[in-house]
Amino acid sequence: MKTSLFLIILVLTSLSMTSCTSSNSKEKDAETTNKDTASEKKDKDGKEAEITEIPVNIAPAERGEISAFLEFDSILETESAVEIYAESNGLITKILAEVGDPVEAGQLLAQLENEEQEVNLRESLSRYKHLQSKFKRTEDLFERNLINQQEYDTEIFDLEQAEINYERSRIRLEDTLIRAPVSGIISKRLTQLGERVTASKKLYTIMNPDELFAQVNIPAQHMLSIQKGLPSEIVSEIIEGISYQASVKLVSPTIDPSSGTFNVKVVVDNNGSMPIYPGMFVNVLLILDTKKDVVLIPKSAIVHEGERTYVYKVEENLAHKIPFHPGYANTDSVESTSGIEEGEQIIVLGHNALKDGAKVKIVSEAYSAEKTQETVADEPAEG
Repeated sequence: MKTSLFLIILVLTSLSMTSCTSSNSKEKDAETTNKDTASEKKDKDGKEAEITEIPVNIAPAERGEISAFLEFDSILETESAVEIYAESNGLITKILAEVGDPVEAGQLLAQLENEEQEVNLRESLSRYKHLQSKFKRTEDLFERNLINQQEYDTEIFDLEQAEINYERSRIRLEDTLIRAPVSGIISKRLTQLGERVTASKKLYTIMNPDELFAQVNIPAQHMLSIQKGLPSEIVSEIIEGISYQASVKLVSPTIDPSSGTFNVKVVVDNNGSMPIYPGMFVNVLLILDTKKDVVLIPKSAIVHEGERTYVYKVEENLAHKIPFHPGYANTDSVESTSGIEEGEQIIVLGHNALKDGAKVKIVSEAYSAEKTQETVADEPAEG
């Protein structure tokens, strides 16, 4: 009996100790798990803190000049495009000008065979000089009444005919010499050495690149805004970053009923040797108004949300979203009419993922810091 009671007590004691050990183990495991979870959470929070700094690029708002303009596509033309034709029949014996050559008015471009014309000129000149000398003697005789009026008139007639023949021979010789009627640049050569040409055969084309213009058709609602002398600009897509000053020369007083537009001729100002030529496609900007000393921001800073526009400005590494009220604009910049002061830092890149009040990191500063860390890491340790 006593032995049985002792065994029961022993079993109960053993179960109690096992339960306590298991409970302590669970508490320790839970503690360890909680510590690990807290550590993971701390690491995660640290990473999240790094992610919240959104990299952006900024540009300062600056004061400058900006214009309101109308823009149209057109093709450059030239006022002076002269076609040169042969004035005589004959063989081309000399070619003295090529395409692209600058030439002056009167400069010799080509020559036809002209031996016969030269002989005729010498012959007519000789006869003319002979009759000039003869007429001097005849005139002396007439003054002394040694010849009658009829003989005197005949001598005058012969001298005049000799002069006419001489001039005709000179012109025929000159017709064999192809000269530039105006100054400019050879744009076409339509003959070649050894070719036999006839009168009225086209030989050359000369154009003057200093007299360029563009014609544009403008909607009728702008007719009161366009006047002769209005300042303009010519921009070519082929030559980037360069614009040419121009002005309105002619404004058509009538509106085309089929298109509802009126024609305007814009002349490029002459500024020496310009790298633009007739036939080039250009953009014509008619400047309606110009504002000076206004606040400008880059066009890339603007964020569109429906019909409203916003920009983000940076203060103490925080992005602040503010409504943007635009004024005049061009291809690069926009006028700010209110809300932005000169010198304020405006986000121009990275604003698509931003929210008002977000923490940001300036890309250039971050880049410099990374480079500094890399340089330090690459340096060998002392000792």
